[in-house]
Amino acid sequence: MDTADDAPEVSFEQALAALDDVLVRLEDGDVGLEEAIALFEKGQAHLAACRARLEVARTRIEELTHDTEADQDEPF
Repeated sequence: MDTADDAPEVSFEQALAALDDVLVRLEDGDVGLEEAIALFEKGQAHLAACRARLEVARTRIEELTHDTEADQDEPF
């Protein structure tokens, strides 16, 4: 079984689209219990990927904002 470390990197958009696909299938209600559980697990993995990408983006924006603020504090 693949772990998160073995899984290839996916973009935020790819993970979000995959999560949406899982949600649609679960909401349709046309899956059995075992398949629903498997889909739920996949959904959790896609959600974790989305959160990880958002955290990276947030950190990068904070760094860029901090760098910009530090540059503005320095006298010419």
